Amino acid sequence: MSKQQIHTVRPEDKIPVSGKLCYSIGFAGKDCFQTITNNYIMIFLMMVAGLPGAFIGTMMLAARIWDAINDPILGSIADHTNTRWGKFRPYLFSSIPMAIAFACLFFVPDSFGDVQKMVYYTIVYVIMGMCFTVVEVPYFGLAGAMSFDPTERATVTAWSRIASRIPAALIPVLLAAITTAVGDHDGYFYTALVVGAIAIVTSAIAFLGCREKALVHAEPSAKRHSGFKDFINVIKGNRALVCVMIVQLFFTFNTILCDMLNPYYLTYFLGSPAIIVGVGVAAVAIGACVGQFFYPYLSNLVGSCKVIMLAGAPLYCILLIVCYWAGNISPALYLVFLVILNMVTGILQINVINLVFEICDKLEYKNGVRADATVFAIISFLMKLAAGLAATIAGIGLQWAGFEGMGPVTIEVTDQMARAVAVLRFALPGVLCFVSFLAVILYPITKSEIADIRQELQLRHDNMSLSSNDNEISS
Repeated sequence: MSKQQIHTVRPEDKIPVSGKLCYSIGFAGKDCFQTITNNYIMIFLMMVAGLPGAFIGTMMLAARIWDAINDPILGSIADHTNTRWGKFRPYLFSSIPMAIAFACLFFVPDSFGDVQKMVYYTIVYVIMGMCFTVVEVPYFGLAGAMSFDPTERATVTAWSRIASRIPAALIPVLLAAITTAVGDHDGYFYTALVVGAIAIVTSAIAFLGCREKALVHAEPSAKRHSGFKDFINVIKGNRALVCVMIVQLFFTFNTILCDMLNPYYLTYFLGSPAIIVGVGVAAVAIGACVGQFFYPYLSNLVGSCKVIMLAGAPLYCILLIVCYWAGNISPALYLVFLVILNMVTGILQINVINLVFEICDKLEYKNGVRADATVFAIISFLMKLAAGLAATIAGIGLQWAGFEGMGPVTIEVTDQMARAVAVLRFALPGVLCFVSFLAVILYPITKSEIADIRQELQLRHDNMSLSSNDNEISS
């Protein structure tokens, strides 16, 4: 490879190590909310709050429908923000109302009747979902605002994903310790208070340590549209965004579904003891961290997000087949290939985010303003929708396989039940990954096009900086 092909980061586009660390700390704190909600909300609402399962499923589906309406609007509001602290940094303190809503969600109003509890948790769950959007979307936008350089964006995104693995490992331990000490009734609430405090402190660290260096000025107020109209303008005729939406939906669905079913597969299909199941859960995190660590180097080497996805999606499908084959030989061999599979998963997770940055750059190139928050609000909604669908499919699939009502009741797991878990664990993700691959083929932004777009945007930004400096000198 010639020296001219090697990408170098301009000094003014460098994000300092302190900035990357502060961003990653804030991102990890934000993910504390998601760790508890994704893994324990169903158990809490059914076993502690006493809500019926059918109602919980309906409530979550209704909340996702509402997210489809309000997420792009909330993102548009962030896109139109322009303060002396930047466009996205002021929203980091939305972790405060989020922490309050989060604590309310895990509080049990014992004096309420059944209907009152249903109303209470529905209102709180919807409010918490809206608050989480206001917490999450600015973090995605801030990564793009801290530097214009794609390699620096990839690096800070990789650091934040690796950091987010820390709460994924530690928060369940904290919850177990607190609930063991005080019981489930108060334990979930006390854990929610601790998680909220952590998120507020880490958000403050991110606010103080991050700087929005890229010129992402808000649209002049005279040209502002409604949030819904901004959403229509962003998605209308935007084939690249539609392709990435499909990829994000299916790939996130695959990741969450596989994580949910992995313990079932290890326990019932491979017949592994509990220690091996724990190692299997750790293998997922280890593999993803390794892949995310090396992603910036891979991105710099290849120089095209589309090429990485076109190569990575088929490799992901092949590794699913290899993992299934390895599982039929030995659990140890399965764990080895599981780490490799999740290295690819970690790479593709960050690569999808960088595809979104390409779309944001092209929108700025065409329209003269950035719409990062609006675009990432759409992506955030799809991630929440994928999580909900994965939980629904996993639950229905396990019930169909005969796992309903296991809990404390010991029942015999037949070979047919075990093989049904294997099919859910590997076949469905493979099919949906292939669909994602087809969507990437249709993704229209090429390597040369995005290079030209970013070169032109860099010239615009430099000219805006010179103009701003001249105005300051004149005044």
